[in-house]
Amino acid sequence: MAVSMAKQYSAQITFLHVIAPIPDSVVFTLESTLSADAYSKLQKDGISNLKKLMEDRITAFCDSELENLDWQPKIESVISKGDVHSKIVEVAELKKVDLIVMGTRTHSATKQFFMGSVANKVMRSSDIPVLVVPLS
Repeated sequence: MAVSMAKQYSAQITFLHVIAPIPDSVVFTLESTLSADAYSKLQKDGISNLKKLMEDRITAFCDSELENLDWQPKIESVISKGDVHSKIVEVAELKKVDLIVMGTRTHSATKQFFMGSVANKVMRSSDIPVLVVPLS
């Protein structure tokens, strides 16, 4: 969907993946069982590995989605760490995007009704229009 819209408006696509903070209970468990050096290394290596994994997934997605197009959009990939909905709004404002396109996985009518998800939080806290696309 984002690709076809980008083509229609000759727009750039920014893929953003936000790495959420580790829950406090997990941090407490790790800090109490690992040495400070081991915990620091785990944090550094874990974030680095996750960023690499996401970069690879974004590249693979772009390759598969764009390979047969007669037009190639300008694509930027951003991987950031922080509170997910806040970081999405922050990056969108910083990049001065015209539209935020988000995928959402809604599995039931109840979840759809309450959509207390990241997409809902982004819609409530951003002045930028948000298009929510259900993912299969």
